Amino acid sequence: MAAAPYGDQRRGARPVRIGVVTGAYHPDVGGVETHARRLCAALVAAGDEVEVLTQHAVGADETIDGVLVRRFPLTVAARNYRFSAALWSYLRGHAGRYDLLHAHSYHALAALPAALTNDTPLVFTPHYHGTGHSRVRRALHPIYRPVGRRIIARSSRLIAVTNAERELLVRHFPEAADRIVVIPNGTDPVRFDIEVADEPGRSILCVGRLERYKRVDRVIRAMTRLSDEHRLDVVGAGPARDELEQLARRLGLGDDRVRFHGRLAEDTFATRMTVAAAAVSASAHEAFGMAVADALAAGLPTVASFIPAHRELAVMAGSGVPLWLVNPDDEVALADALRVASATERIDLGRHPLPTWSDVVLETREVYAGVVPRARLIEQSGAGATER
Repeated sequence: MAAAPYGDQRRGARPVRIGVVTGAYHPDVGGVETHARRLCAALVAAGDEVEVLTQHAVGADETIDGVLVRRFPLTVAARNYRFSAALWSYLRGHAGRYDLLHAHSYHALAALPAALTNDTPLVFTPHYHGTGHSRVRRALHPIYRPVGRRIIARSSRLIAVTNAERELLVRHFPEAADRIVVIPNGTDPVRFDIEVADEPGRSILCVGRLERYKRVDRVIRAMTRLSDEHRLDVVGAGPARDELEQLARRLGLGDDRVRFHGRLAEDTFATRMTVAAAAVSASAHEAFGMAVADALAAGLPTVASFIPAHRELAVMAGSGVPLWLVNPDDEVALADALRVASATERIDLGRHPLPTWSDVVLETREVYAGVVPRARLIEQSGAGATER
């Protein structure tokens, strides 16, 4: 049995109180949002007290997966630079109620108040891509770096989700090298015990936020080189949806060839996974590649872009998984890989080698143990006890 992760776990010691700070949270869709939700749910299941501090168009509190989610109203609603003054104010006045803060995403402004408004112990998961994802954001990225350096300097530990991300962080922030640990994301295999009606053709599933850097346009163009029996099912929302739909129409690909499903409820998404013949991700930048990892964990033949995060996933998954790494800018190669993958049988991996979220929580709590002073974790009992 593993040792207790927070030092003294004697009777009378209370659960650890964790404030998770993130720019967006479920039901918003994206890799960071998915990572944060799965991590928080698993931490609560392990016995911790978790509150999510995030921002939204409308402020509200709700409970999701046993996690209290505090949404603070946006002061600036610009898509790429969302900012909530209310979140800053709350952290300035209430950060001390948590034993530690865990902030997510270098690329979102919500991490700033977690770092700059208080002295509560801080863990930072940057989900770092090293660049912006539009011309304007790429231009602003070097200007923002001194601010990012302050967040990194303030962090007791940084968690990278791949060695590739760690190497990129060390290249840009060498002073952080001895504080970075690598904890890969977990996988969340979809249930396959549901009954679904047979669908004609071969479904190729593309999952993720619809941003230009995800390069879904390359996949759509590759569909023109596949026979009519192949269908692309695009799951996710985002600012690039309209132009992607227009591209599909210009290429003569109707709804029978390319379907945009938007966000899907979990059961509906499970149906998409069940009927899929293959999965694809053509993304140009990923810290990890959760959609690829989940597809591989389900034994689904998968085509992915030849980027460092996906190459590392291929090594982690081992030689037995049906994975093809290609350059999405080579339309012929991408189409050929999709054709082969969609004709390959799904495999039963049994206990697959990719980490689970239970693995992630165990390692994350060990990081927390090294950050939080023991004195914060032992609650006095009897006379003189005070409530925080």
